[in-house]
Amino acid sequence: MNHNDEKMTYPTPKKPSPEMTIAKHLFERIAKMGKHDIPGLKVWSKAISSFNGDISLCALRPSGGIHILLADFIGGGLPAAVGALPVAEIFYGMTENGFGLSDIIEEINKKLLFVLPAEYYSTACLMELDRDRKVLTVWNGGMPDVLVLDSDSKIKHRISSTPIPLGLHEVTSADLDTTFIEVAAGDTVFWCSDGAINAENIQGLKFGQDQIEQLLIEAVFLSAITSAIKNHVQNVALVDDITLAQLDISALQKEEVSLISSSTFTSKPPAKWQVDFSLSADVLREVDIAPLLVSVLMKIQAPYEHRQRIHTVLAEMCSNALEHGVLGLPSSMKTGADGFAEYYALRSQRMAKLEDAYINISLQNVPFDVGGRLTIRIEDSGLGFDHQQHISDLAKNKAFSGRGETLIRQLCSDYYYSGAGNCAHAVYLWTAS
Repeated sequence: MNHNDEKMTYPTPKKPSPEMTIAKHLFERIAKMGKHDIPGLKVWSKAISSFNGDISLCALRPSGGIHILLADFIGGGLPAAVGALPVAEIFYGMTENGFGLSDIIEEINKKLLFVLPAEYYSTACLMELDRDRKVLTVWNGGMPDVLVLDSDSKIKHRISSTPIPLGLHEVTSADLDTTFIEVAAGDTVFWCSDGAINAENIQGLKFGQDQIEQLLIEAVFLSAITSAIKNHVQNVALVDDITLAQLDISALQKEEVSLISSSTFTSKPPAKWQVDFSLSADVLREVDIAPLLVSVLMKIQAPYEHRQRIHTVLAEMCSNALEHGVLGLPSSMKTGADGFAEYYALRSQRMAKLEDAYINISLQNVPFDVGGRLTIRIEDSGLGFDHQQHISDLAKNKAFSGRGETLIRQLCSDYYYSGAGNCAHAVYLWTAS
């Protein structure tokens, strides 16, 4: 046979499976959602396949705080991608709209219960650092211990896991309880997925929590731990994804992180409008007021470049009306991490028993120069207080309480109380872009 007549055949390139194609597409979508680089935050991951069953997300709150999430999806591959996409959407969307950790956790759990088969779920750790970078709030659902180390590399706080993975069953209000920790310059926060703890070497020995803590105590942080884990798992096929993360509080305190959104919102021409809300006890128990108000405002006027500042004003005013007015909680309780924990435990107790209460809210905008004059009026059913004396006390207050109100006064052209002190008024001037 003439070799020139032979038909040459070549191996057909192996096409990725439909499942892999879908998973790749979903993880690419998730990667495009992140908008911010957080100073002092370092994350290292090692996946067992093309796609990591661990996802690490961070986002800025409109009021200036920071949210961080680490989730570990059981099963990896397509199930992890199917769960990770709505988790990322909920995390970024609710954070941007001003919701707190408990609301985000509850919504993520509902979504995972809906989209994942019964045998799939996610362990997760969510954290919030307040705008002053001094109080860290942690919810640890099934992840290894979160560690806070001081400037001498001593472990000053340990937040152990509660056995509450997401996507297995409905959560109760007790399941959503968080831990409050006071942090300072020089502190470092460390957390990881259980793939790091359970990583086995060729002899079948696990890397272990003790070894991680020993490396941290020796003042050796992420780079050395990653090297140690790489050496530990040499010539061994991983059975679980590994993620390590650390947050340097000093680096974060030195830099002011601004909220820069890639949103396509555009401001509408300044218009005259007014909306009024009267919220009963039943509504107050279930609704986070500030995100609701900001959402309505954005739909009517959409001064998007002012969203962060307007949210801060509304969040502080609504919080004051609900917590100090309706619930009668004293600001003096918030004098440290323990005080924060007691404060929010008492808040939950009083919210559960809340009856015959209300908060009335009025938002009014009047065109002003090239923008608008937004007047905010919030009245609560509380007993009120001596607001004249309060103004004097506020100037001397150097504790946790009172800072929010000081910020309102900085952002607004006018802020004052009327009546018995149970009605607060603010005027915010904004300009269109």
